[in-house]
Amino acid sequence: MSDKKGILVVGEPKNGRLANVTLESITKARALAGVLGGPVSVVLMGADTKPLVAAAGKYGAERVYTADSPELATFRPGPFVDAAMAAIKAADPALVLCSGSPDGRDVAAGCAARLGVGVLVDVTGIEVAGGKITVTHPCFGGSTIVEKEAVASPVIATVRSNVLGREEAAQDPEVVPLSVDFTPAGLLAKIVDVVSESAAAISLEEAAIVVAGGRGVGSAENFKLIQELADALGAAVGASRAVVDAGWQHHQAQVGQTGKTVSPQLYVACGISGAIQHRAGMQSSKCIVAINRDPDAPIFSFADYGVVGDLNTIVPTLTEEIRKRKAAS
Repeated sequence: MSDKKGILVVGEPKNGRLANVTLESITKARALAGVLGGPVSVVLMGADTKPLVAAAGKYGAERVYTADSPELATFRPGPFVDAAMAAIKAADPALVLCSGSPDGRDVAAGCAARLGVGVLVDVTGIEVAGGKITVTHPCFGGSTIVEKEAVASPVIATVRSNVLGREEAAQDPEVVPLSVDFTPAGLLAKIVDVVSESAAAISLEEAAIVVAGGRGVGSAENFKLIQELADALGAAVGASRAVVDAGWQHHQAQVGQTGKTVSPQLYVACGISGAIQHRAGMQSSKCIVAINRDPDAPIFSFADYGVVGDLNTIVPTLTEEIRKRKAAS
């Protein structure tokens, strides 16, 4: 291991707050700091990062680097890499943790290219032992878990959301404003407009409640039952791989080893058998409710509550009852 010390987490804002993956990365960094030495630092980038500083400190950040600029109001790889590099130069860390989101992967790749190091991607575990940093991540569609050892410094890794866990450990962090010299090439791309498929949609990774549908839903048209239940609960909509492969839902809704990992307070699985690939993406949910007509479906072996029956009858009834109770409250 080099003489670099400490860990730098590249923060990712999400709807005015820090994304779960950032809070999980800070929590993990705290656990590793005793071995690596040095502080747990976070870099926050945006037009106004002040509201996010307290959240970073709440989860254990000892030092927060802030990069505030109109150029960072909306994500663009060039300016965000410039800002992240300024933080890396200031912190001189042994390990840099980025989000596994598309934005986070862009930043990680850009920083790695400038530093001449590689990137450890889609990390689901990080350990430090014997002076070496090792990570684990799934590959080949999740059928194999690979362990990799970092051989360059600093180590740059992207972290999969909702796998490391998060825990509060309040700190009063030192705040260090950064002066960022934006590269001309990075500013060539301009944001003309931001178009979202559904501006009101709830982020699957950040949702407290997820309602997911599987092959048992029957068709793309019938998926409206899942959407209506999700709307009644204020939940995000998820799907199994079979549903995505059939074209009933977009890949962004897929939960599982080859999709997204979620960890909501409540996960309602409708017409999902519970294959190991899907289970890997949602088994850390605090409460799992399964609705399936097959009493022998694997999902009943790990669900907290199970309903055996036709989802075409159960889901609309459940939706209507939730609407009634919300109206009466």
